Amino acid sequence: MDKRYQVFVSSTSTDLGEERAEVMQALLELKCFPAGMELFPAANETQWNWIKRVIDESDYYLVIVAGRYGSRHPESRISYTEMEYRYALEVGKPTIGFLHQDLTKLPSGKCDFNEEDRRDLGAFRELVKQKLCRFYSSPQELGAVVSRSITQLKDVCPANGWVPALLLEQAPQPADVLILRNKIETLTKENAQLARASGYDISGLAQGEDEVILRLSLHMSQEKDSKEKPEVLSLNVKTTWNEMFNEIWKGAPAGITDWVVRHRLSELGARLIQQQKVLLNFEFHPITVGSALRPDPRQQREIVLQFRALGLITTKVVQHQAVQEEILELTEAGINLIMPMQAIRRQ
Repeated sequence: MDKRYQVFVSSTSTDLGEERAEVMQALLELKCFPAGMELFPAANETQWNWIKRVIDESDYYLVIVAGRYGSRHPESRISYTEMEYRYALEVGKPTIGFLHQDLTKLPSGKCDFNEEDRRDLGAFRELVKQKLCRFYSSPQELGAVVSRSITQLKDVCPANGWVPALLLEQAPQPADVLILRNKIETLTKENAQLARASGYDISGLAQGEDEVILRLSLHMSQEKDSKEKPEVLSLNVKTTWNEMFNEIWKGAPAGITDWVVRHRLSELGARLIQQQKVLLNFEFHPITVGSALRPDPRQQREIVLQFRALGLITTKVVQHQAVQEEILELTEAGINLIMPMQAIRRQ
């Protein structure tokens, strides 16, 4: 079903008009509804409550941070842009930040001169860097980065979205759903019979609670202008095929990409590194996993192939404008395996 998503766009207003226009255009091309309250000065609690309600109703939240901190709440002295960002984190809204790469290249009229504003802007930028964020150098680049990032975010964090009323009227009715389910069951049985007839036996394949070593590389951060080659650490952690499968398919989305598999294997690796104390005398914070910790690309392909061989997933190719992309989907066997793992147990 054709879903649309509401994206709350937060930023300072007077200095980012061109950037906001590019972001709005990118979101509209992705069939998203942009929503942003920074154009309406939040001068009182009534206005702030309205902003919070719009954030609550949005599927995703993005913030653009450049050279200005923005207008402040009269009591807390926190800018409304930062208040919006903190509130989105508080309510668990999927968020992504977009930071200007080099503030020294901004026109002076688009930068703060007040020492307090500059200090708080720096602290706010550091806060945004602790979560998912991207960098840009121009309004045009920002539009392209937003387009790619929102597409990926929808894969990683599926949201409810909005469906046009007309499509709801055209959606399959209960009787149609029952017919489709019966058809699926019939096809599943036919596939099982074909598998038995071909003699394909998966009992000898690694699976379930069998142990597997997950290979990772940790790309160490370094100073911005450093000319030295970044240090890369090779790390191995123990896991099982079921644990990897459960992590990759958490939330059981309808379909995911290789990028999602890579991201979730990185998250699993970060958690296992801390649990198994793989890194000694080195501070590792899981929020850096998206940019620092990466699974071995070859092993990632082997893992996906293994799940296909076990009959847990299947693949299909979809067309996105001029680009073809492979999507991974759960089979009936995959659904039957993942549901008991993720279902809520009785207390």
